[in-house]
Amino acid sequence: MLLIHDITRADYPVVEELLDSNDLGVGGAYSPEGQEVVVAELHGSVVGVAEFQLDCDFGRDEGRPAHPREQAWILTMAVADAHRRHGVGRALVTEIARRAQDAGRTFLALVLQDGDDEADRRTFFRACGLVPIEPAGLGAAWGCPVAQILAAESVATTQGR
Repeated sequence: MLLIHDITRADYPVVEELLDSNDLGVGGAYSPEGQEVVVAELHGSVVGVAEFQLDCDFGRDEGRPAHPREQAWILTMAVADAHRRHGVGRALVTEIARRAQDAGRTFLALVLQDGDDEADRRTFFRACGLVPIEPAGLGAAWGCPVAQILAAESVATTQGR
């Protein structure tokens, strides 16, 4: 059974490897300082990670009027290659949406991470309900209402996914 939980110090080395293998590492020892982090664990092994902030006002200060105030923001997300397309990423996004709702946030946003699999990332985040909220280009943000993500997950759960 897939479990989503807050990162523990014991998870740091595995998360560092996971981020590095997805070209998302920072080139050194992993430290989640200043951000919230959840991991997806399957059969005792970490198979996914998401770094996020629940109170981010990204965009408005930079003259981006399409950004709603005080949104939750996914900073980084990675799933082990062998566990992609098995619901791990969606479970991470849903957990962040739940936490965002609990924190009174109504919108979830992110900027797609660069990399060779950008088309796959676009497809994945569209499937989760996120859409571009700015003109296309480097650093363009995607997002959607938190309620939309949670409603889609509720429908999927009742349909037996």
